[in-house]
Amino acid sequence: MSTVYNPEAEVIAQIERLELEVRDVRRRIEHAHSESDKRVLNKQIDELKSEIEFLRTRID
Repeated sequence: MSTVYNPEAEVIAQIERLELEVRDVRRRIEHAHSESDKRVLNKQIDELKSEIEFLRTRID
């Protein structure tokens, strides 16, 4: 039995990976020592969330 390529499923999987990465970065913020480290990590979260929102527009 062959599988059918579903680009929407691929995008959904990518969104799920990015959401896991956001959670990981949030944990790293809890352990960050300096405010500059926390700022960089928060910026990374913002970028990941933007990418997630962009991907969601592709599947709607």
